[in-house]
Amino acid sequence: MEPITAPRYALAAWPAAVTTTTTGVLVIGAGAAGLVAALAAAEYTEVLVLARGALPESNSARAQGGIAAALDAADSPRAHIADTLVAGAGLSDMEAVAALAHAAPALMRELAAGGVPFERVAPERFALGLEGGHSARRIVHVGDATGLAVVTALIARARAHPRITLLEGWQAADLLDQGGRIVGALARDPAGAWRRLLAATTILASGGAGALYGLTSNQPTALGEGIAMAYRAGAEVADLEFVQFHPTVYRTRAGQGFLITEAARGEGGILRTPDGERFMPDYDPRGELAPRDVVTRGIYAAMRRVGSDHVLLDLTHLPRATIEGHFPTICARLRADGLDPATTPIPVAPAAHYLMGGVRTDLDGATSLPGLYAAGEVACTGVHGANRLASNSLLECLVFGRRAGIAAALERRPARLAPASAAPTRVAARDAAAFPGPAWREALATTLRAAAGPLRDGEGLRAGAASLASWPHQADPDDPEGLTAVNAALTARLIVAGALLREESRGGHFRADFPHPRERWQAHLVQARGQAPFLVETIASPLARAHAAD
Repeated sequence: MEPITAPRYALAAWPAAVTTTTTGVLVIGAGAAGLVAALAAAEYTEVLVLARGALPESNSARAQGGIAAALDAADSPRAHIADTLVAGAGLSDMEAVAALAHAAPALMRELAAGGVPFERVAPERFALGLEGGHSARRIVHVGDATGLAVVTALIARARAHPRITLLEGWQAADLLDQGGRIVGALARDPAGAWRRLLAATTILASGGAGALYGLTSNQPTALGEGIAMAYRAGAEVADLEFVQFHPTVYRTRAGQGFLITEAARGEGGILRTPDGERFMPDYDPRGELAPRDVVTRGIYAAMRRVGSDHVLLDLTHLPRATIEGHFPTICARLRADGLDPATTPIPVAPAAHYLMGGVRTDLDGATSLPGLYAAGEVACTGVHGANRLASNSLLECLVFGRRAGIAAALERRPARLAPASAAPTRVAARDAAAFPGPAWREALATTLRAAAGPLRDGEGLRAGAASLASWPHQADPDDPEGLTAVNAALTARLIVAGALLREESRGGHFRADFPHPRERWQAHLVQARGQAPFLVETIASPLARAHAAD
């Protein structure tokens, strides 16, 4: 298969007027990964942080369930590693997983000492929750709003740091390079003025791509724009076919997705068909606590069998005090829609939740391009493999965001910063008339759900690829929505291309025409602009390999 074609720039022409700002480290994204990276880098240099929206808007702030860390005396990082490898279905890299699990306990204690109010059962003991795929209780949490609590604390620290400048409402459109090295980005400020932001090093922390699918637990801005920017610049991206669909998302009256945390099933929630039948134990012996991809397919099978667009998450057998005490945010949101989860089961369906793939990095966040780092959901560190273990996402942001921030700040600086002098060349879409205009988000989501949803096949993927190929490749600088659409469509094309190439089923990627894992595909699938896609061998334990062969 040929590589996905894309022009070097999303901009069809340089803006008429551009001012220049220079900093030590530029961080694109202000979720947990971006903020931690900025705080780490600021110990050494000046840092500029771009937030796509207003703080604290980010996928990190929406994270409900908690953060995984082996803090119980009966638990260990070794057990956390084993659970992560099993969930990753043979594609997790052992070295990255070990770095994650071993850093977690001390990091949670550090966050708690810094003011994050994790729940406790005693002054010196955290209250530890259980989630699907974990062999022990190891989830630290702040009610059902852990991500917001962590991000709020990080924002306060970043605002107080003299070397950090936070800029809200900025749209980064293209990365800039000089002699093969990334030297910053071209971005649009909230007033519509274009700025050339030059930096010794740049960290992408722009989040995932769940909003490409429409119904999602993610922020509406989670459209994979950072992945597209990196691909255009020549960076390697990997494993984009692995999209995790959260099994239990409630569609609000306004039509938005609202995640019902994994912890609701960890505390005893039961999945039932609309007529009250429990179905998960018949699908998997782990029942509601099976990994997310298994639960998602179980729900889809149940919905098809009964002809429904949802199932029910039943908490009504639990004490009201337990429901309200553990899930206050969920209770408040549902009651705003007239539903009391203590008396009425919650209608839910799977929705796009997390992207396991992203810009390929090493353990310090370095990408294949000098000067460019990535951290958080935009990155592919090798931790998650084919399926992310519950509550490893915020942890990955914190562990690898810090590593990326330190590495980016300490990298040897170029003597001179200047962007590439070559102006963008306008490239027309194959069929410009196919651009859906103001309704592009729903048009893109409809295409992607049909082609690369939880259940896929070659015919649907080929149809999706053909449809997406006609989308515009560039937009004018005075069309910010068009620029968003261009980068979102490119990431959608990369997801579909990866799913079409990977002729097997593994983790979050399930193809009806190739329903089983295949040994030759126990590898990372890498795509890069101008190169044929290629495979990179994973570094996995015997436990992970045995699971993949089941």
